[in-house]
Amino acid sequence: MSSYNKAKGSKFETDIMKYLRKLGHFAERLAKAGANDEGDIVAIIAGQTYILECKNRKAINLPQFWSEAQTEASNYAKARGLSVEPPAFVIVKRRNAPIEQAWVIQSLEKWIEQMPVPQGQITSTQSWNNPPVEEVVEVKEEVKVEEVVVEEKPKTRKKKSQ
Repeated sequence: MSSYNKAKGSKFETDIMKYLRKLGHFAERLAKAGANDEGDIVAIIAGQTYILECKNRKAINLPQFWSEAQTEASNYAKARGLSVEPPAFVIVKRRNAPIEQAWVIQSLEKWIEQMPVPQGQITSTQSWNNPPVEEVVEVKEEVKVEEVVVEEKPKTRKKKSQ
C-alpha cells in the first residue's frame, strides 16, 4: 500500500475518532499489530465496547473488510482476556460525502443483538404474540335484493324472397 493510501486511511480513522468524541463517546485509535491487529478504533458507547474497522478505499470489498473486522475483534478480546468478543463494525468512507454519512456495515444477527429494549415497553414480538384486547362490535347490514325478470321476445326470421 502506498504512503498516500496509508495517509488517506489514517486521516479517515482520525476523522471517525474525532466525530465520535464530538458526540460525547469514548473513542481511541488502536496501534497496528500486523497479524494481531485489534481494529482501527475502539469506541465505548452507552457502556458497550465496539471495534471499528475503517476503510477509505476506491474499491469496496465487503467480504474482505468483514473478515478483517471479525478477526480483529477476536484479537482485541484475546489480548485483554475477555470471554466475549466486542461487536465489530466496518465503517466505509463514501466518496465526496462528509464523515457522518459514512456507511456502517454489520451482520443482521449482531445488529439485532445490539437493539435496545426499552424498560416497561412492549416489544414488537410481544405485540404480535399478545395483541391488545379490543372490543369488537359486529355490524350486520341487511341488503335487499330485488329480483328482476327480463322476458325475451322470440326472434322471428324473415323469409328470403325468391
